Amino acid sequence: MHKLVLSCLLTAVLTTAAVVTAFVVGTGYFVGNYAVHFGLERGTVENPQEPPRAFALLMPPEARHYDKPDFTNEEWTLTSRDKLILKATHFYPDEDSGADKWVIVVHGYGGTQENSYYIATHYLKMGYHVLTPDLRAAGKSEGRYLTMGYRESVDIVDWARRIALYYPQAKIILHGVSMGAATVMMACDEEDLPKNVAACVEESGYTSAFDLLVHQIHESLGLPAFPAMNLLDWRCQQVAGFSLNQAVPEVAVMHSKVPILFIHGTKDALVPPAMAEQLYRDAKAPDKSLLLIHDAVHGVACQKDEKLYFKTVQEFAAPYMQ
Repeated sequence: MHKLVLSCLLTAVLTTAAVVTAFVVGTGYFVGNYAVHFGLERGTVENPQEPPRAFALLMPPEARHYDKPDFTNEEWTLTSRDKLILKATHFYPDEDSGADKWVIVVHGYGGTQENSYYIATHYLKMGYHVLTPDLRAAGKSEGRYLTMGYRESVDIVDWARRIALYYPQAKIILHGVSMGAATVMMACDEEDLPKNVAACVEESGYTSAFDLLVHQIHESLGLPAFPAMNLLDWRCQQVAGFSLNQAVPEVAVMHSKVPILFIHGTKDALVPPAMAEQLYRDAKAPDKSLLLIHDAVHGVACQKDEKLYFKTVQEFAAPYMQ
């Protein structure tokens, strides 16, 4: 009788465990699946170029238009290593000093190259040639899923290689904001980064995509990271084909081949300033500097203190653009 009771109890425990596991996995599947499509997938039936719904809720279409720099320009096209057709715009400065000074300005999450126009205009006035790419799954470029800088970084390396091919004497700055910042930081650790890349400027970049989402889940939703993040990353790998743990700028800056200027707003609630300080401490770049813009929120430090921002950028980059 005693053995029968134990057997029934064990069966009940195992059954309960199986039901709970199935519930957690099933819930995680649907929640993770929804989060990936909501946050990383672009396009609707009406508009295949519509950004992910998470971005679209924050930034309605009428707020996404920016003035294109009034400089001579042309469209460039690149085929990515996984066969996506990518688009960018090459802007010529009014005074061409021999096509030596270049910058690739990289937009952030949910944006397009239009988000780069403000920064691009300042570089053009400083005599730089400017390339403003639409990242994969953004603007006119092909692609279905964003990868938080992971595959985008390889695309930026290839854009830099394209510049180096057309203009062998070019010295190139990589300048990115938010997810674009993560992208350029990771590009600086790529083995085939051309020697023409002379410096990197990152604004509002995160230590890793995983850490960023952990921060947001905790701060915005008050939820623990486990198991939500693990389930989200699992679905991310299955649906979008990459792991959030592959988008890790913090590791990249430890091996960067070029100098890096870190810029961050002190009132950034999306990516905490502590991440910029951590990136700066960890960086083993040939040269590095950290600029904190007082009271600037996420991704707009250049507009909060335009004079200090671009003065610092120009002074940091100058020795490497000779």
